[in-house]
Amino acid sequence: MDPQQIWKTALTEIEINVSQANFITWFKEANLSRVQDGCAIISVPNAFSRAWLENKYNKFILRALHNITPEIKEIQYVINQTQPKRNEFGRQRMQKKKFVIPEEEFLYNEQLDLKDTAINTDTNLNPKYDFTSFVVGSFNELANAAAQSVIKNLGSAYNPLFIYGGVGLGKTHLIQAIGNGVLQQNPNIKVKYLPAEKFMGEIVEAITNKTMNELKERYRVCDLLIMDDIQFIAGAEKMQEE
Repeated sequence: MDPQQIWKTALTEIEINVSQANFITWFKEANLSRVQDGCAIISVPNAFSRAWLENKYNKFILRALHNITPEIKEIQYVINQTQPKRNEFGRQRMQKKKFVIPEEEFLYNEQLDLKDTAINTDTNLNPKYDFTSFVVGSFNELANAAAQSVIKNLGSAYNPLFIYGGVGLGKTHLIQAIGNGVLQQNPNIKVKYLPAEKFMGEIVEAITNKTMNELKERYRVCDLLIMDDIQFIAGAEKMQEE
């Protein structure tokens, strides 16, 4: 059986045992390149995918491959180097590709009581919303890992990061934890958190008072902008443009 057929058969087993979101995210762009001396060489698109498959799914993938081809005893993940090179414009477009966290990737997190918490007036962040108090489970590991990656690679990893989910699933907690995590690493980073409704109000006020340039300058100095409930700007073209 050739590697492509082995991998296709393995994916059939994998797909029925993981969520559709995880299957599309982690397995659709992975391929079995070859089997050599009992080792399955799996090609992945990037280092993040390699780390996630190694840490999260390695035993699962190995079992699926071993059931098909008993000679496979181990797995090696390699980054696909055959992808076409992109020019500078292409790299900028890839950098700004948004990363969407599906709703099913969340686990319920308790809503913190903001009344007893001192909000940072410069950033609007609640210091209690950090990763130490964020409940991580099997269904929100992806969201948590993406958020952690943003902190380590600010401006390049998942820029922008867009998180989607139902009410009370920890979205606000997670996005504020990103801001607090960035500030812990570098207190000089300029972070601003605000609800989309507040942003809309500021734009309406700036248009009315003809102070749009001042508003733009206030946000241009930010290194990290975190906007909550961004669905409120749906249909508001001027808000989306800004």
